[in-house]
Amino acid sequence: MIEKFFTYTMEIHNNIQNYIKKFVKHDNDLLPRILQDEKSRTDTLPAIGPEVGKLSGLLIRLINAKRVLEFGTCLGYSTIWLAEAVKATGGSLVSVEYEKKFFNKTQENLAGAGLSSYVELIHGDANKIIHELSGPFDVIFQDSDKELYPVMLERCIQLVRKNGLLITDDALFKPMGVPAHLCTAIEEFNSMVFNNPRLYSTILPIGDGVVLSVKL
Repeated sequence: MIEKFFTYTMEIHNNIQNYIKKFVKHDNDLLPRILQDEKSRTDTLPAIGPEVGKLSGLLIRLINAKRVLEFGTCLGYSTIWLAEAVKATGGSLVSVEYEKKFFNKTQENLAGAGLSSYVELIHGDANKIIHELSGPFDVIFQDSDKELYPVMLERCIQLVRKNGLLITDDALFKPMGVPAHLCTAIEEFNSMVFNNPRLYSTILPIGDGVVLSVKL
C-alpha cells in the first residue's frame, strides 16, 4: 500500500513538473543549449533550471531592480536569466565566479547571448569579493560554494537594500537526500535566515529549492 502511494505521489509530482515546463519558456535562445552542455559534463552541479530562472526574472521585473548581484555563475545559465531581467529594467548585473574555466565559459556564453554589456563579470573568491563591493543592491542571487552560504549571509544582508530580495538556490538539498558535505552548510544557512529578525523569508519547492528573503 505504501509503495503504491509513493509511486502515485511521484507520478503526480512528475506530471506537475512536466505541466509547468510546458508553459515556462526560456528568455534567451542560448539557454537550452547551455543546459545540454551541462548534461554532457561531469564537472558541474545542475543549473537552476527554467522554473527558478523564470521566477528570478519575474522578481527582478516586479520590483524594477536596477542593481543585481550574483554569486556563482558556473556555465552562465543563471547569469543569462538575470541579465535578461536587468536588460528589461534598464539595470545591470554584477556576477562573481571563482573557477577560471567557468568564468571563461560564462563570458563566452554572455557574448553569445548578446548580454555582455549588461554584466560586470568578476573572477575571484566570492567570500573575498563580497567585502570589496559597495551596496545597495536590489537583489542578491546566491548560488556560490555551499559552504559559503552561512559565512556570507551577514554581508549579503548589509549589501541588499531595505525591501530588497535575497534569492538563494539549492535550499532543499537535505530533504532531497544530497550528501551531507553539500547540505550541512545549507541547513545551517536556512536556520540562520529563518531566525533572523531582519528578514522575512519562505522556501519554495521548485528546482532544488529556493529561499526568498525580503530585508525588513
